[in-house]
Amino acid sequence: MPRFFVSPDQIPVISGEDVHHIRDVLRMQLGEELELLDGNGKAYQVKIAEYNKNTIICQILSTKTIEDPTKVKITLAQCLPKADKMKLIIQKSSELGVWSIIPIRSERTIAKSEKKERWQTIAKEAAQQCRLTYVPNITEVKSFKEILSEAKDYSLAIIPWENEQEKSLKSLISISPDSPSQISRFPDILILIGPEGGFSTNEIELAKHAGFIPVSLGPRILRTETAGLAMLAMINYEFGQ
Repeated sequence: MPRFFVSPDQIPVISGEDVHHIRDVLRMQLGEELELLDGNGKAYQVKIAEYNKNTIICQILSTKTIEDPTKVKITLAQCLPKADKMKLIIQKSSELGVWSIIPIRSERTIAKSEKKERWQTIAKEAAQQCRLTYVPNITEVKSFKEILSEAKDYSLAIIPWENEQEKSLKSLISISPDSPSQISRFPDILILIGPEGGFSTNEIELAKHAGFIPVSLGPRILRTETAGLAMLAMINYEFGQ
């Protein structure tokens, strides 16, 4: 059954780009059923009752509460890459269940930012496609200094760095079979990913001072659009989410 996110105060009326998708792409007919999520844990099974020019009026058939399977909320602080790479990062990290994405400008960032509204739409579409119970939040672009000041707000702040030789991501988050409570130690994790040119030595030192823990992702140097996705997949695997 097709799934769409709708603002709680708008249910059961669908508006915006979803109207085009339902009517012109999916070609759904009057009486067909779909699922509306309010992003706060409520799911509504509805059927299409009326098509208007800019809205779809639905009839609510049933309501249920859905549990969010996410055990650890992961925020991805991504330094802005060049070209259209940010769109890919947002789409794929949303599919992997990222909780929030913070676009960052660092010392070596040269990319121009894009409208936040477009990024949020990409996250919403990915969330609908992969059946998340929430839409990842895309914040306004922040500076490197701003993200450093936010590290203390998370139970764990990580920065992958190619020159880190001792601590791996696995060793940092590994859960012992005898200590499953490890998950409760990290209810929220912040990942900081550098730009194409990487972080400067000074930025790494500032990040460490702010509470970020440098980790190695192995012997390979990953592209900026790959590193965050790899970390999300690794953390999801370790925490079983």
